[in-house]
Amino acid sequence: MSRNTTFRVVSIAHSSGVELNAYLVADSKPTRQEQKLKTLSEYVQQYPSGWKKRLELANLLSEMGHIEQAVEEYRQVIERQQPPSIGVQLQLAKLLQLMGQEAEAVAVYESALANARNEATRQHISGSIALCRGDNQIAILAFESAASLEPNNAAHWLALGQVQMGRGDAVAALGAFDAVLSLHPDDVVALIDSYDASQAVGDVRQAQRRLSKALEVAPSDFGVLKRLADTRCRMRLVSGEEGKQTKKTIDSVLKLAPDAGDGHELLAYYHVFRGESAKGVAVLEGFTEEHPNHPRGWYSYGRYLFHTGEYQRAAEAMLKAYRLYPQDCEIYRALCEILSEVPLFKG
Repeated sequence: MSRNTTFRVVSIAHSSGVELNAYLVADSKPTRQEQKLKTLSEYVQQYPSGWKKRLELANLLSEMGHIEQAVEEYRQVIERQQPPSIGVQLQLAKLLQLMGQEAEAVAVYESALANARNEATRQHISGSIALCRGDNQIAILAFESAASLEPNNAAHWLALGQVQMGRGDAVAALGAFDAVLSLHPDDVVALIDSYDASQAVGDVRQAQRRLSKALEVAPSDFGVLKRLADTRCRMRLVSGEEGKQTKKTIDSVLKLAPDAGDGHELLAYYHVFRGESAKGVAVLEGFTEEHPNHPRGWYSYGRYLFHTGEYQRAAEAMLKAYRLYPQDCEIYRALCEILSEVPLFKG
């Protein structure tokens, strides 16, 4: 995790039909990916028994967002390695976790745990298993233990902060993200996470400092541009030359992730702040029509309707989001907030 780290947004269709976006963290986009992919694919077909080039292929597929193919190649690598590499096992488990295949992810994590000798690594893996099982408190304790054993390992602190943030404890999360940034001041992921946590606790100045640093480090990163566009919309920089710059930033977000709800939500609020509510509604309605099984699309639509006073329609949209993906804590909290304004809503 450094200034060479970037977010990649990929679409994943679950076996249930639910469409989700996964946010992968990878090194900056390598050059000539397609040519490398072709070369590596041909090599493993010609020499199927080896694992080193196959591992390169799996890593490249993951970086390019071809998750299902990457998972299959990682499985093949593990079959060919004696003993299997813990690093490869963890990479496979993380992808399975992203795909919503928690039971399979747990099986791979447990296999890695059986091979791990370093106690901090064991604690980190245990935290990942707890996350897959939905036990955030056990995950926090495990990541705290890993961080105390290896305080100079940023991965432990980052995992801890992200779980704390997921529980809504932004104050604790900030401490963990600060620990990462003390080790790696240019860590893009930690800068973005710290920005989110700072916003959550109302520390606008620190949030702005984090965003400014992230822009300096990774000006073309999806996560950075998304938050820049959000900030500009909140500041009502939506008209004249400033408005053009805001729109340009939103367009960049949409180009990087056209099938994610993030950019469409930003565009909708851009229209709202310009006094163009009908256009904003049309943007999110259009996204839910194109992606009817995308819970975050319905979530964004529900939030938008709620903020514009359409409480009944907001409840209907958020309930659709919840029914599609009840595991999402953010969707659940939003649904509770909306239903508190519509006490007689019958779903």
